[in-house]
Amino acid sequence: MKRFLYLLPAIALLLSACSQKSELNGKFANADNDGKQVYLLTMKDFNAPFQPVDSTVVKDGAFKFILNDSTEVGVAYIVVKEAAPGTPNGIPFVYEKGNIDMYIDSVPKVKGTPLNEKSQVFFDKLAVVAKKMESVDAKAAQVADPNERQTYIDQMQVLQKEMSTIGYDFIKENIKNRIGEFYLVSFIDLFDDDQVQDLLKLASPEYQKLINNLLGLEDQPQQSMGQQGSFVGQKFIDIKGATPEGKTIAISDYAGKGKVVLVDFWASWCGPCIKEMPHVVAAYQKYKGKGFEIVGISLDDDKSKWTAAIKNLNMAWPNMSDLKGWESELSAPYNVRSIPFTLLIDKDGTIVAENLRGQELDNKINELLK
Repeated sequence: MKRFLYLLPAIALLLSACSQKSELNGKFANADNDGKQVYLLTMKDFNAPFQPVDSTVVKDGAFKFILNDSTEVGVAYIVVKEAAPGTPNGIPFVYEKGNIDMYIDSVPKVKGTPLNEKSQVFFDKLAVVAKKMESVDAKAAQVADPNERQTYIDQMQVLQKEMSTIGYDFIKENIKNRIGEFYLVSFIDLFDDDQVQDLLKLASPEYQKLINNLLGLEDQPQQSMGQQGSFVGQKFIDIKGATPEGKTIAISDYAGKGKVVLVDFWASWCGPCIKEMPHVVAAYQKYKGKGFEIVGISLDDDKSKWTAAIKNLNMAWPNMSDLKGWESELSAPYNVRSIPFTLLIDKDGTIVAENLRGQELDNKINELLK
């Protein structure tokens, strides 16, 4: 019998390892969340929404979930029902094997496992830049002089580029796992078309197909991410919407009446839109007295951010929005799937070009006004 005793420590260690399960331990900064229901949401794939798979109740400012180690690594969310003020509506984390620690304040922190540690570093970097952007935006809102405001716009563009670089580097490092795939979809507006295509080339064929399908490009693999399906050669489709002041305007108020009109779908949160806007402003200032007009259609859902962007970016042309974000009824007639998306309409009301940028836009406007 004694000859088997040496096996007991090994067996005990094995049983201990088998009994260990991955956990998510959460702690709230705000004690008012005690008694609140907390839900754990996961997602099977990008075509399916996040679904609750477990729930618990906050006690003494804390909660715990036992994680299923057989679940595929991916992004999951913690959601608090009727959360106390200052508590985020949803806290993302990486669902992976190991013990995960989540501290929930106005800015949550998630640590404990390799991908959560990496993701936290990524979000910390983004938060630093976002804070700088808020400061610049606040200063720009108090400035009336266009030249001084342009200084803040230039600063904002530098910060947008910095944020884009942070996102690009993180996603490139993780594009072959679910984390990189998820955050490419989430932060796609940080990148220009070339960056998106570069990242997609590194991804799996299945993911490339999925993204092309989601963006309506399945049968057009060479099509730019910014294209929505060509309307060139067609008469413009009229759209009516409200200005920031509540007045109803329409594309037809300007197009088809002897003017060259640029219809610009954009949003205050869209990095590429902000990056391109100085070129659009320059074109407007150059040609507005020669028969050129712009109609801006925003996919914002926050009026204060929309109106602040109009002022800060010096967008002195007609603007409309229904403040429904991607659910906007104003963008539906043109099947807008990504922004910025622009249509250039000639004096007779025919769409002659889409998504012209910089000098190409200037050259085409000049040609049409002759």
